Amino acid sequence: MTSAAHLRRKGEKRLPGQGTAAAKRPRVALCHLESLICLPAINELFRDIGDQIGLVILSNRFGGKQGGAVRQFGKGIRRSGWRLTLWLGFDIVSAQVVSKIADVLKICRPKLKSVRALAREHGAQILQVADVNGPECLDAVRSYAPDIVLVMNFDQILQQAIISLPSLGVLNVHPFPLPKFRGACPVFWALIDRVHEAGVTLHVVDSADIDCGPIVAQAKVPLDAVFSAAEVTSALFVMGVQFVRPAIEQSMNGDGDAHQQDEAVASYCSFPTRFEMARAAKEGVHLCRLKHCIGLALASLGPVDPPSTSPIFNECSCDYRAAPSIYIFIQRGPCAELA
Repeated sequence: MTSAAHLRRKGEKRLPGQGTAAAKRPRVALCHLESLICLPAINELFRDIGDQIGLVILSNRFGGKQGGAVRQFGKGIRRSGWRLTLWLGFDIVSAQVVSKIADVLKICRPKLKSVRALAREHGAQILQVADVNGPECLDAVRSYAPDIVLVMNFDQILQQAIISLPSLGVLNVHPFPLPKFRGACPVFWALIDRVHEAGVTLHVVDSADIDCGPIVAQAKVPLDAVFSAAEVTSALFVMGVQFVRPAIEQSMNGDGDAHQQDEAVASYCSFPTRFEMARAAKEGVHLCRLKHCIGLALASLGPVDPPSTSPIFNECSCDYRAAPSIYIFIQRGPCAELA
């Protein structure tokens, strides 16, 4: 574990705006795209810092410049084929559907609540936008005056106008150890490239460059190709949530530092092409498993335990619920259950 003082001696920099915040409850704005596989992480996040989240910005995936569902479906088919397009559409739509059904079945107490239900429970304002950089969103963020904007599973790129609004900056949870596999679907690319190590990164967003900001916290775990991209991604987001509260607290206290990424080993991957999806199918890379999706859906509709993540990371070294000191790596060894 590397101390903050050691990082400063190496020439690393503080998080934006640090050291100026008085002792108070942090004000956090969350940027998120509704997703079935992210529900465990979203529930964990609100259990941990729900009292700090006062504004939830949800991406309107089927609106704005990208066009409606039909146009995006056609574009996705042409780019990546039907498997990935159907999966991504299902992940987004199913989260919204189970959310609405759960609202109707009020007699049930779901183990996994939707982001909208969690926001309402904690009194947070909900804003759904097709353009996170548009005037409506900028006005809402400016009015809320957050200390931190937290980005997790969000499909829009933040520009400088919104990045500059929170007093302590913007943090993003990326489900892979940066600087490798920046961009979309990092776990899919790791599986198709037969990478044996996965992980999660909490990093600063200080520009519109995707996943390029300084690293605040990072964990690494073995990656077993027997699991699907959706299962691993879901577990990694839960892992990443454990870094959020300590990072916010350190930033509020003026103690946090961030470690610059090594551009020499950086890589960026966009959505796979039809050819790459065909290669993945041939090599046995699974996007999702029906049992996992059904388990998440049932946990969202009633008192059913969600799928456990412990079989996925049964060899990591420590309980990553423990607060990181800024920059932490988790290697092989017995692992604590996340779910």
